Amino acid sequence: MIFMFEREEEKLTNHKNSYDNIDIPLELLDDAIVAGFQKAKVEKKRRPRAKKWMLSVAAAILFIGFFTSVRLSPAFAEYVAVIPGMEKLVELIRFDKGKLQAIQHDYYEEINVSQEKNGLAFTVDGAIADEESLVLFYSLESLEKQKELTIEEVHLERFDGKKLDFGSYSGGRDFISQDGETTFNDMFEYHFHTPLKERSFRLRVKVKKDRQTEEYLLQFQLKKDIQKKKTIKLDKTVTIEGEKITFVTAEIYPLRVAVHVKMDPANTKKLLEFEDLHIVDEQGQTWNKIANGVTASRISDDEAIIYLQSNYFNEPKELYIILNKIQAVDKEDANIIIDTQNKQILKQPEGNLLTNLIVEGTHVGFKIDTKEEFNYHLISGAKDRNGNEIENPETSMSRYEGQMEIGIHLPRLTPEMSPISLELSFYPSWIEGEGKIRIK
Repeated sequence: MIFMFEREEEKLTNHKNSYDNIDIPLELLDDAIVAGFQKAKVEKKRRPRAKKWMLSVAAAILFIGFFTSVRLSPAFAEYVAVIPGMEKLVELIRFDKGKLQAIQHDYYEEINVSQEKNGLAFTVDGAIADEESLVLFYSLESLEKQKELTIEEVHLERFDGKKLDFGSYSGGRDFISQDGETTFNDMFEYHFHTPLKERSFRLRVKVKKDRQTEEYLLQFQLKKDIQKKKTIKLDKTVTIEGEKITFVTAEIYPLRVAVHVKMDPANTKKLLEFEDLHIVDEQGQTWNKIANGVTASRISDDEAIIYLQSNYFNEPKELYIILNKIQAVDKEDANIIIDTQNKQILKQPEGNLLTNLIVEGTHVGFKIDTKEEFNYHLISGAKDRNGNEIENPETSMSRYEGQMEIGIHLPRLTPEMSPISLELSFYPSWIEGEGKIRIK
């Protein structure tokens, strides 16, 4: 399960400032927006919810600055401000231009299926779906103010109860409010191994409130047509500090863009994270990497799928992929080797950033001196001295006085397993350059 970081105020401010400079074009499909707007008004007349209407108008006033900052069109701003609950949905996805544009182009589908237990209602508000992904927007509404609610379990299934072929899932965070709230909003995001053909689902969710757990079972259907992906063949290579990367294809879905990359096996470095990879059109409008959720799928050491925000609903004259910065380490330094018996770091990447190794039971920890903020979990896997995989290592991280503390919990750790090899998935070491290829 992937959780969003609770960023400090300075980080949020920096995000907002950077987002203020991103243009979302005003040339929207006004007919589609107005049609959706009118449809929503009719549906709301059938299901009057006066309390939420008042909440939405009040929240819309607070969102005027937000609408201005992302340069939404007047038609879309009115659409969001008037429809109850829509402004909270937009707040959830404010840093994802692909999802915002899906809503702008009437690709969001209202569901409004709800179940209430002991004064707490769980509602599936709506969805955005494409061939490989499904985003479910939901809300929790309580008769009394709640300071903490916990999503304990989430299971999305076919209508008949059979499993779906998930590739990844994100969502399910805790809701905490010092003063107490009556309404909480968030989303579940699913990505599938095979094209999504199911149209009927059931969602089982367990929510903990006041030391009591309630289970909700909601059934719903998707009725909107799913837009087909657009595939662009690339087969173009760029070089960053001598490291060659071939861009194979770009598959453009309404919810994200999947860029297939292959690294030259002759490269001297292992390329970990394509930190600054984005799409830009001829007007300078930019679609960055996914901010929250799954950012990449590693096929092998030399092959990966990188996920970017979607430009599906735009038709630019020109479109480019830009690559400037990659986390990378020498291939011989791609693993951290630790002696858990003598509590020593035997091998690490150049620079010796890792210090203060701690081994307590099945817990391993160390500090990494990054100087600058580095919100990445370093470790993706672990092996014992014989090269056997140690299944399900759990990692954690915290920052204290300029140093990042990394924790790794292993299900089992015995003296015979040492030394342990920890595979790096991220590391504060970069190569930089300017790779640019035209894809349209």
